[in-house]
Amino acid sequence: MPDNHRIMVVDDETDILRVVKTYLERWGFEVDIFDNPEKALAHFQQNRALYSLVLTDIRMPAMSGLELANHVLRLKPGVKVVLMTAFGLEPADLSTSLPVMKWQDVLRKPFKLAELCNAVKKQLATP
Repeated sequence: MPDNHRIMVVDDETDILRVVKTYLERWGFEVDIFDNPEKALAHFQQNRALYSLVLTDIRMPAMSGLELANHVLRLKPGVKVVLMTAFGLEPADLSTSLPVMKWQDVLRKPFKLAELCNAVKKQLATP
């Protein structure tokens, strides 16, 4: 599946970053991790051509994952986005904040690692 897909993972919880990176790399993906959404955005601005997908937590200090996703989509329309959250999020909030995302594509923490891989593969398989 990978075909040189590079993934940016952004979460303020470093334990989650390490686990997600390890698991996705086992599936053959190249993964860059960031614990700060502002640093992730700055890196994405300079390296947007590298990334096929951005996997981001929704609730983070300084910038939400929804804000980050909107920024990366403006910088690189068509980049795939997968959102993760441990908190409640209403479908209406998602459709207002990030209309390109479908409610059923949001990963709810804690998730199984197979669910993560399936979500990533599903996004990368869609045109």
